[in-house]
Amino acid sequence: MDENERTPLTEAEWKIMLRLWERAPQTMMELTRSLAPETGWSKHTVITMLKRMKAKGTVEIDESGPVKLYSAAVSRDRVAREQTETLLRRLFGGRPSLLVSELLERGALDEQELESLRRLLEKK
Repeated sequence: MDENERTPLTEAEWKIMLRLWERAPQTMMELTRSLAPETGWSKHTVITMLKRMKAKGTVEIDESGPVKLYSAAVSRDRVAREQTETLLRRLFGGRPSLLVSELLERGALDEQELESLRRLLEKK
């Protein structure tokens, strides 16, 4: 796989990445405690997820101290850009206008969102 195109994050991985983007580094126990109310995951589940994410290149592990510390290996902006490009390519043939058209047809854009889009287009 190309360095610029990673395997997309799963929904579960997003939950971990959001915690790491908010505050890093964190221990496995800190992550487990912060995720538990939302997910109910045990420390074993979190460890398994972190190992997979390390293999994907999305998480870094600092093992230099007495406790392993986990950090995001990629920025939120980069992941958002990669997943947006993947979505556009796979579902809309790389054409952003088809995505916007789909959102319009579904009624997913309220007046405030439409006005925001108008302003963005006028700037460009």
